[in-house]
Amino acid sequence: MSRARRSRRPRGASRMAAHPMNAISRVVTPGHELDCHVWMRRGSTSMSGRTGSRIAGKRRIFSAMDLPSATPVTSRRPHRTASAFVSMCVVTLLPACADGSGAPGSEVNAGMGPGGTAPGLAWVATAHQRGIVGYRDPVGALSPDGAWLAYAEGRDLRVVPVGGGASRRMTRADGQVRHVAWLDSGSIVAEDRAAAVRWWRYDARTGDRGPLWDTSTIQATGSPRWAAVDDLASLAVSSDGSEVAGLVSGADGWELWRVRRDGSRAEVVDVGTDPVLWPAFAPDGRVGCIVRGPGGDRLHLPCEGPPSVFQPNVEVVGPIAFAPDGASVYFASPDGTGMVGLVVADLGTGRAEAIAGFSRDTYAPVLDARGDKVLFRSQSYRTFVAEVDLATGAQRQLTLFQAETPSYSPDGRQVAFTFGSWRRQVDDVNYPDIAQHIGLVEAGAGAGMASEPMEVIARSASEDQAMDWSPDGRWIALHSHREGSDDVWLRPRDGSAPDRRITFLGRGAEVGWPRWSPDGRTVLVSGTSPTTGLEVLFTIGVDQETGEPTTDLTPIPIEGLTGVPTHAEWLPDSRSVVAVAKEGPGRHALFTVPVSGGPARVFHRFESEHDFPGLGVRRDGREVAFIAPADDGFFQLFRMPVAGGPARQVTFDPANKSQPAWSPDGSTIAYTVWDYRSQFWSMDAR
Repeated sequence: MSRARRSRRPRGASRMAAHPMNAISRVVTPGHELDCHVWMRRGSTSMSGRTGSRIAGKRRIFSAMDLPSATPVTSRRPHRTASAFVSMCVVTLLPACADGSGAPGSEVNAGMGPGGTAPGLAWVATAHQRGIVGYRDPVGALSPDGAWLAYAEGRDLRVVPVGGGASRRMTRADGQVRHVAWLDSGSIVAEDRAAAVRWWRYDARTGDRGPLWDTSTIQATGSPRWAAVDDLASLAVSSDGSEVAGLVSGADGWELWRVRRDGSRAEVVDVGTDPVLWPAFAPDGRVGCIVRGPGGDRLHLPCEGPPSVFQPNVEVVGPIAFAPDGASVYFASPDGTGMVGLVVADLGTGRAEAIAGFSRDTYAPVLDARGDKVLFRSQSYRTFVAEVDLATGAQRQLTLFQAETPSYSPDGRQVAFTFGSWRRQVDDVNYPDIAQHIGLVEAGAGAGMASEPMEVIARSASEDQAMDWSPDGRWIALHSHREGSDDVWLRPRDGSAPDRRITFLGRGAEVGWPRWSPDGRTVLVSGTSPTTGLEVLFTIGVDQETGEPTTDLTPIPIEGLTGVPTHAEWLPDSRSVVAVAKEGPGRHALFTVPVSGGPARVFHRFESEHDFPGLGVRRDGREVAFIAPADDGFFQLFRMPVAGGPARQVTFDPANKSQPAWSPDGSTIAYTVWDYRSQFWSMDAR
């Protein structure tokens, strides 16, 4: 999977609205109002308690699915911006128009039916992701008693009372926590793939953790079949906490393993060769899964059984959750707007009903043991491109739409960037829900805030991003996923010939953002080593006249570096590069190294939870621009001499930055401004 979304956020593809706030809100100046919309069942009440009705001119989110009983409610409330950028309302603004903090006062009530019973939709917590590349949506789970929410922020696992209160941080993981489930109301199982073992048990009271099992393998009871514990994925826990189920992608297809919590007994079921996702226990002890078959993603209960048939025949997006009485199942499904909304399906009649949807993805339902409350998430991913004048400190927003990974044209008059749609549904082969394109806008003091690209360089149903011009401006090198793997492609700037793929690292390999050497003879890129599986720096020679490769893709041998490089930029001699490396969890270093290989000269070390932040270098090679956490709690832009010396903070507004690019004349730095979070909400179950 590409380091870029994913998102995403990833990933049916839809064109993003022309504004970073999309349908959730409009960019406003202080004193103006903005709209916030949430969609509930028919007969719902608005956020002010009035009965909701069809709002003229507002789209019904679930109309394309033609699901019954979807009626919008809307609220208007003054909003104040707090940033030098007008659109610093890139922060998530959900139904109550929380002002970016996700404050506990954000509460919405909506009626469940003709009786007007209030489901009590209420904000619970907001999880902030630590970056926009190499990350997934923050995950969370509701305790069986419905009293606690466990959620992840990068390497941090937190527990917060659902009824309100401060969160507690558990022992910090070595890697990003990407899966969470409750074993019981006092203990949590979480995934940490960067640690010595993959699955950990956390004490929710003390925050301490230890391996879930004291063995590295499990063997099926009464069978010679076995599996490595670290191969188990997407662990689900039975309602009584006595059993854990996980998926293994085996050589002959997918396997579902059911293991006693103490590891004393295990059984395995062959599910098939189609990809299997999101196992969940039903109250009768069966395990249901989403199976990605020829007809799309469908619920199978049990996992090895036939697909469930719903009316309408909706796509099932996980995670899934079964009601404690076994009568229904909750999941997300595409809503016709390019997002997903929350759906409940009756397992007896097969009737599927839309129950909630925000203007962004609404998904990941989980119910408490009594079936009284359902917790779900709404994802928000916001980016735009800006630049800062280094002489005055003035910042200019360049795009009024979702954009990232800026790079300057050789004359500095334009900025190229990635734009498009980012979604959470992931498909590494086809990327059906992510469309990343490459466009241009004007840069410099006279540039305004563009509502659309002035030129589209590449439009793709897959993933084209992070372009770089050749020094003579004749060629473009870009990162693309168009043939099922991340690779570098070349295209003539005038479009006179088809694009040409110049790297072949294979499916599953990661490739970063290509950079053309100042002498025009070599392209530099980070990527996955086919021999070690680790991130390395590669070079490949290219004839600037013909676009033909002149050498094989060659790794740069780096000595004395304890970590892995994540991005590099050329120095002006075209014989050496400056790079940023991740030396360990939360530890990063800036270094230089000859492209022919040799010892790394580390000139700066810093701590940061933001992985893959990118790097920029001044054309004369004297200074580097990088991203690091500042005292204000945001990831800010810094600059420092490559020869060594103090780092100086460049940006100070309350917003996260990433992916700096230095202009050719050295006067400005372009960068991505971003906000990536999940908000957790609860409401009464049906």
